[in-house]
Amino acid sequence: MKRIITLLAMLLISLAAWGQFNGTAKRAGTHIKLDGKKLSRAEQIRLLSNINGADYTHQWNQAATIRNTGMGLTIGGGVVMVGGAAVMIVGTAVTAVGATTGAAIGVIGGAETAKNTAQQGASAGKPIITGGLIATLTGLAATIAGVPMLAVGCTRMKRICDRHNAFSSVEVSWGPAPSGVGLCVRF
Repeated sequence: MKRIITLLAMLLISLAAWGQFNGTAKRAGTHIKLDGKKLSRAEQIRLLSNINGADYTHQWNQAATIRNTGMGLTIGGGVVMVGGAAVMIVGTAVTAVGATTGAAIGVIGGAETAKNTAQQGASAGKPIITGGLIATLTGLAATIAGVPMLAVGCTRMKRICDRHNAFSSVEVSWGPAPSGVGLCVRF
């Protein structure tokens, strides 16, 4: 009879300890998944407002803003950089075609005319190349600024999830003990 009462008491203790377990939180973009289930905005705020007695809602929102800004700069900068490189290629083609066309037309007027029209044709693509270079460098600068912001925002949100997981973990284990069966509860 003692064994049954002891077993039921251990079972009750383990269930009570297990009931305090809040689940494992992971960052999913700017949201939180708790044991694989994406939390609603209200559930997320409730979870963030009491992590070991502290409110992390404001820190989470700041980290999400930093992450989103970094994401926008990285994606936008990459698009502008690739577009600028394409414009530079077009400008180089315009320069080559302009120089060739100018030289071909200038041959009619003689060597001096051919030289002048080839130079004018070659200079036609310079503003296009300059615009493409400016766009490429602007996109590169935005990407360089965005990548660290993206990393910082994600890291801050991950740390908040780690804090939640550190304070909400409960480990219950059964095992042999010198006088029978033992129960170990770790918080």
